[in-house]
Amino acid sequence: MLNSRARAALRRLGVFALVAAVALLSAGCITDSTTSTTVAGDTTGTTAATSTSTGSVILTIVMYAVVIGGLFYFLLVRPQRTRQKKAQELQSSIGVGDEVQTIGGIYGTIEYFDEETDTAILQIEGGGKIRVARRALADKVKPKGK
Repeated sequence: MLNSRARAALRRLGVFALVAAVALLSAGCITDSTTSTTVAGDTTGTTAATSTSTGSVILTIVMYAVVIGGLFYFLLVRPQRTRQKKAQELQSSIGVGDEVQTIGGIYGTIEYFDEETDTAILQIEGGGKIRVARRALADKVKPKGK
């Protein structure tokens, strides 16, 4: 698995590649909007302007939508799914007797899981016990030697 610096660099590279693709495709799809043509039988030398094809404009709009959708997916959706998957794996791996940290920064040892209310009873330092929501358990605490 990649470390956080490598993931950040890879994400920046992906964003740069998408921006470069947009720039290259935009340059290829956008044509000169006014093309001069002489009107037949006109002796004064006036010209008439023709507009770009509708297909080119639609292609450009679709291309931008795809690129923006790709950016949205890679910068928002995919990282959120990864976080959810990691949290779900943590929830399934935690058991009674594990030392955990809550999202509020409280450390304790799990004494009991209440499946009915989806809570856990934690034994904290000093002999106290607290009840927390299972989804509030942020991480397992690793022993210092490991």
